[in-house]
Amino acid sequence: MADAGQGGQKNTKRPQRRRNVDRSAATRSQILDATIRALSEFGYGAVTNHLVAELAGVSRGAMMHHFPTRQDLLVATVEYAYGRLSEYRAAQLEKLKPGLPRFRALIHLAFDTATRPPGFAVNEIRSGSRSDPDIAEAVTPMMTLIAADYGRFIGRHVRTAGMVPDDEIRGLAAVATMAARSMSINRFTHPNEQMADNIYLMLMHARERIIARQLGEGAAWSTGEIERQLKQFRTKRSSRKQAS
Repeated sequence: MADAGQGGQKNTKRPQRRRNVDRSAATRSQILDATIRALSEFGYGAVTNHLVAELAGVSRGAMMHHFPTRQDLLVATVEYAYGRLSEYRAAQLEKLKPGLPRFRALIHLAFDTATRPPGFAVNEIRSGSRSDPDIAEAVTPMMTLIAADYGRFIGRHVRTAGMVPDDEIRGLAAVATMAARSMSINRFTHPNEQMADNIYLMLMHARERIIARQLGEGAAWSTGEIERQLKQFRTKRSSRKQAS
């Protein structure tokens, strides 16, 4: 009977520990979601552990338990936000056929993710750390890992499209990413949809020239098809603005 009692006690403790782990993970996610919201709505300079605790609806003790310092909070936010963006990109690409359709979608996804709260939060941390050496030192290793992972992500889809991820393609991916980041900030200081259209149009033309060079002229879109895709880009942008 003693053994049965001890066995019962162990079975009771395991679910309790599991519940504690689940609650801790849920609280952590709650805090990180609140940090993304704070960065998106108030900007880097306004984000403090106290503000995030209020937005997350957690005690300051819980906040300190998970993230003792602002550096800890922002490093974890970068990693968490990138994970959410990666899941979003994967879900969007899953709707398309592998190969060129997914490769072509990468430019649109760069602009799309840059204006979503997780993307904007990472951009705020990236920009804000320039004037905050302690934060810059803390987040740089994670930013480096993210850049390498994103490069591998691009490379996989380039190869699946039957192409070679050469320097020109790497350059196109970098320009698209940086342009998207800049435009996400520019919409607050100088919202200019025509500028966004011009950038998107230039990137599509550059992409199709690369496709033609690597796969032949027959694989590339015509000018008319590029114009049609630009109209779709405008429609999606308008729909998102209305939804927000």
